[in-house]
Amino acid sequence: MRTTMLTTLLLVGAAAPAWGKGDPAVAPSVVAQVAAKLVPVYHSPYSKKPFLQVPRLTADGAPTVFLVKSRRAGWEQVYLARRPNGSTGWVKDGAVSLALDPYRVQVSLAKHRVTVWDGNKVILDAPAGVGRSVLPTPRGTYYIVSLLKQPDPYGLYGPYAFGLSAFSDVLYSFGSGPGEIGLHGTNDPAALGTDVSHGCIRISNANITKLASLLPLGTPVRIVS
Repeated sequence: MRTTMLTTLLLVGAAAPAWGKGDPAVAPSVVAQVAAKLVPVYHSPYSKKPFLQVPRLTADGAPTVFLVKSRRAGWEQVYLARRPNGSTGWVKDGAVSLALDPYRVQVSLAKHRVTVWDGNKVILDAPAGVGRSVLPTPRGTYYIVSLLKQPDPYGLYGPYAFGLSAFSDVLYSFGSGPGEIGLHGTNDPAALGTDVSHGCIRISNANITKLASLLPLGTPVRIVS
């Protein structure tokens, strides 16, 4: 399945996004897509050398994107899809293409709910299965890095699975992956609303199918208590 792509370009001097300032239903977030073969990532705009080089495509073949945390002239501070959770770095404006994303997702672990906004409008508020106490879903601000259509729509992950920039704090490998947290469907809808997973977030197959057609890569996902 082809993921939804963002098209609204931003001026370099545009204001910083409101995401991350406490209200998940305010101004659109800013998404940066890698525009070069490799984008250097720096610890700060004053660093002389990058500490990381990020390729244009992910291991799954999806376009590499970042969620922008803050901005300054010529630079974007971005969240990184790597350990430790919450890692950030700085990229130059010339190495990325910028766009606005009106969508945002919040996962409430205590309430076992996934809520999705389009601007100020709630478009989904649904029960979710989250990590068990021994394999908790990590709290924090993350973003969607990939969307995979599953070979068996009635299998463990349902028809679609979003890969998030979050990683398990307990599992450093799971299946064939590095312990990446996902937002996906389920073959056990009766367990929604409980602590049931290895850390991933499960929603109904109907809801993950709806989100798969709406949410672009880079959409922010805030996981709260």
